[in-house]
Amino acid sequence: MESLNRLRLRAWQIILPVLALTLVFGVACGSAAAPAEESLPAVETAPQQPPAQPAAEAAPTAVPQAAVQPGEAGMVQVHPGNVTFMVAAWGDERFDRTFSGGASNSYGRILHGFLIEATAETELIPGIATDWGFSEDGLTWNVTIRDGVKFHDGTDLTAADVAWSIEHNFGPQAAEYAQSSTAVGFAKKMAKVEQTGPNVVSSTFKSIETGFPGYMSAAGPTWPAIYPARATLRNEEEEAAYDKNPVGAGVMVRGRFVPSEVIEFERFDDYYFQPSNGFDEDRTVKFATLDLRLVPEEATRVAAIRAGDADVAPVSLRARPQVEKGGGRIVWGAEGGYFRVMLFGCWTGAERAGAETYPCMDKRVRHALSYAVDKGLMRDRLYGGPEAMEVERGGWGAVTPSTIGYSADLKPFPFDPAKARALLTEAGYKNPDNPNGKDFGPLVVNTWVSALMPFLPESAQLAAENWKRELGIETEVVVGEEVSMKEAYKAGNLDGQIVWRDNETRLDAASIMGSHFGRRDKRDRGHNDPVLFDAVEEAISVFADAERPAALNKLYKQLYEEQYLIGIGTINIPWALGPDVADWQPFPVAFYPSSMHTLILKEE
Repeated sequence: MESLNRLRLRAWQIILPVLALTLVFGVACGSAAAPAEESLPAVETAPQQPPAQPAAEAAPTAVPQAAVQPGEAGMVQVHPGNVTFMVAAWGDERFDRTFSGGASNSYGRILHGFLIEATAETELIPGIATDWGFSEDGLTWNVTIRDGVKFHDGTDLTAADVAWSIEHNFGPQAAEYAQSSTAVGFAKKMAKVEQTGPNVVSSTFKSIETGFPGYMSAAGPTWPAIYPARATLRNEEEEAAYDKNPVGAGVMVRGRFVPSEVIEFERFDDYYFQPSNGFDEDRTVKFATLDLRLVPEEATRVAAIRAGDADVAPVSLRARPQVEKGGGRIVWGAEGGYFRVMLFGCWTGAERAGAETYPCMDKRVRHALSYAVDKGLMRDRLYGGPEAMEVERGGWGAVTPSTIGYSADLKPFPFDPAKARALLTEAGYKNPDNPNGKDFGPLVVNTWVSALMPFLPESAQLAAENWKRELGIETEVVVGEEVSMKEAYKAGNLDGQIVWRDNETRLDAASIMGSHFGRRDKRDRGHNDPVLFDAVEEAISVFADAERPAALNKLYKQLYEEQYLIGIGTINIPWALGPDVADWQPFPVAFYPSSMHTLILKEE
């Protein structure tokens, strides 16, 4: 099998450039046929201890069980072949989530397991944890660790490992080094992490934090890994050594790693999610090995799918005919990402006394900007229609149809340029209907080339053209580097501007709303309204399962009305499957390789 795989790779290296050129030519010719008035905007892209007793008795959450699958327990048919899975990006190649960005989901979720798993309907179910719940006062999250879970090196995963991992990722000290803003938010609210029983780990917060279980789950936006406990919480030498030889508890074991090229994985027979560990379903993978390949160019990915030298790859919908001509097909990852369009510095208050004022401080202006964006045109011309981009039910911000607290009235503002101009006139600014108003000034839209969302700069440019044409606002789209732009807005350097970015969808949006709208200490906070701060704190303090959806929905509607975030819609991720793949069912709210146990190769 190894020699066969090497022959496939050599053939792929020879034929791929020819097919890629053919594909690029075909796509270019197809694009040239579009009517001139509907042509897409051009974008200039810039370079890129002994256990202690629990403080409070846990009140366990009612935990549903995974659905029973047909077939005899333990009878798993494993295909002896290899899966080649191509991705557009995988971030900074760190295997410790604390120090890596969102694109690392591509490999992190294969290597690492989850305390809480999820179904295809995004329902939370047991994983490494058998159950979880909050203490009576809501401040402590208690989780019970399953016996029999193994790390890839054969050692037992214990509560001590879980306690170390949570503290490493989210303990108070992690505020100084964690990469994720949500993780920093958890760290600043965390009081302590401790093992409170032989199999129990307790995380105590300074205030109620109901979004923590969702964030820690497989339905969350990241991979908060469980590692074998290391000697210290923060040690660069230990961290470097771990990156060279990462050990996890996920569905596959990491093998050979060539930076910026390939990460190889092997099937992990002792993966915890199987009947021998008390589950009613077997989620071990049904193939022997996997090559995760970094291929940024879409044309190359599609050519590989057509040639049968790649099995799965993310593509854009316009590549569908090419994929199907090669015997492949498209499957959809529902709600894989959303447009997070953020307005910065649009709040007033004592901290801003004497500071520059911006048009977006007026809610009427924010509403006008939202009404003036033609989301339908963006959907149809950039993303290929409602199959790929959801506007009508798209939700608002991180709140999508699968999110707890969603309701159908939380959707992007409709395209209504007349209403947008009337609002801008009411606010006193110049526009085609009010040429004598005060000058709006230039509006800068910052964006970057996204690993998650195709055509992100182009969508920003289209919105900028809408604002210029419908509202008379001079706009400038700046396409920069993601890390630098994030640092800039976190430092307050992009006040009065827009950041047009991608973001991961999620089952539970409480934590991200708390981070963006609930933290008074953040320089890049979304507002400065005491009423909203109180509303956020009240909503995310509701931890009873029966009450949370209504409490969160009420909050989301308050924030939606303010439009500090402009709702555009959600993206369904098109995945191309090669001719050797019999089936794959990606989970919703997942822009990364997911549900690898459902990937089935055809019999030879």
